Amino acid sequence: MQYRGLVFLCVVVALFVAGSGEAQSDGYAFTGINFNFTNPGARARGIGGAFVAIADDSTAALANPAGLAYLDREISLEWIRDEEVFPVGQLTQGGVETEISGAGISIIPNEDPFRTSATSSLNRLNYGSVLIPLKKNRLTLSLSYGVLADLESRFESGDSVVCVGLDGSASMPGAGDACTLSFLDPEGSPVPVQHFGQSVTYSMKTEVVGAALGYRLSDRWSLGFEVGLGMTEFNGLAEIDRSSAGLEDRFELSTGDDEDLLYTLGVLYRADFWGFGLSWRSASKYKIDNTLLDSSGGVVDEFVPFDGDLTVPERAAVGVAFYPSDSWVVAAEITRIPYSDVLSEMRPFSGIETGADIRYQIEDVMELHLGAEYTKFTDKRGWSVRGGWWRDQTHLPFVDEPYEDARNDVDDRVRAVQSTVRARFEEDIDHFTLGVGLSSGVVRIDAAIDWTDASGTDFLVSGVFYF
Repeated sequence: MQYRGLVFLCVVVALFVAGSGEAQSDGYAFTGINFNFTNPGARARGIGGAFVAIADDSTAALANPAGLAYLDREISLEWIRDEEVFPVGQLTQGGVETEISGAGISIIPNEDPFRTSATSSLNRLNYGSVLIPLKKNRLTLSLSYGVLADLESRFESGDSVVCVGLDGSASMPGAGDACTLSFLDPEGSPVPVQHFGQSVTYSMKTEVVGAALGYRLSDRWSLGFEVGLGMTEFNGLAEIDRSSAGLEDRFELSTGDDEDLLYTLGVLYRADFWGFGLSWRSASKYKIDNTLLDSSGGVVDEFVPFDGDLTVPERAAVGVAFYPSDSWVVAAEITRIPYSDVLSEMRPFSGIETGADIRYQIEDVMELHLGAEYTKFTDKRGWSVRGGWWRDQTHLPFVDEPYEDARNDVDDRVRAVQSTVRARFEEDIDHFTLGVGLSSGVVRIDAAIDWTDASGTDFLVSGVFYF
């Protein structure tokens, strides 16, 4: 009996290795990034981001360059404090306990499943530009710098356990619920598979340096075009703690520093009481190289890298603006962002420990933006107040891999555990915005706040100098 118990313990440890080796080494840092490529602009943010049909300040270069045609000479700078709190595409139980008895081995979760959160807090120059009219009220050139994404964050997840049932399906038990592998009847009980805890740090920044032209076709129509050099830098490190199974820790290192061109096209129509705008910004791709290391810093398998292109997705927007009086503007906008492209060309650590090919997925989104502004201006002197709302649909990375029988096939077990632990998270986030503006005729200051109940708060301040 003791001999059988020892043999069975070795089998269980082997199951742990098979069930979680690949599942722990396939780009885990990417599950902790809330990919969000929001246009700069304190004024635009103050009206809920519904700006594509207004486009009447320098940030139009990225939002809708057609609006540049109406603008005069100016220099603008924008500062932002960006605070984010968001769930990670990862469930955990914060730790597990192992009990060995005459009946078998039980893996017992310490806590009910919960979702790990990541935080990021940054202060930065968010945007800067110079506008030069080449032909007043007809053709304007913009030279600009903007930040589309900037995150520096850390999160941790504890060990958890997944129970593989008799029907080959996988599930995460609640606190105190054990899945037991029996010494006496190994074919008659669910198989416990341990998912190891990790500590992850990462940073990602995407900047754009561009030149844009806005051309006024007539009193009501204008077109715009921008070409920009996109620059993305990514650094991620995941420490995989496998000590609970008596295995060596692993370290997953992700790095990228690449450039690509992106393009923005815009159309703007302005009538007396209403207008509409269209814009499209191309996708851009950036090379990411990953390495799986052992505790001594050695490469686990230099012939099977995890690399590929991280994609900043295209952005398409259509909006309308209404001008019920000289003082009021009300605007709405729909923006489509195919976030599914972000990781679509990333290659996981497939084949390092099992043959399972795990792919992360991200949902495409349709953002809805609404906002209004009240102004009191004479020429370039006056003040404004603004308010808005926009909805950010969930687009966190998740795993939803098909599998047939996680009990009897190692690759299926890996897919099943991944799909259980890194399941889809569905919770759309409502953003509420407020903004103010004040202009002396030479200098204009705009400020905005964008806050949510669940995902942090942004503070933006921009200054414009007319010359």
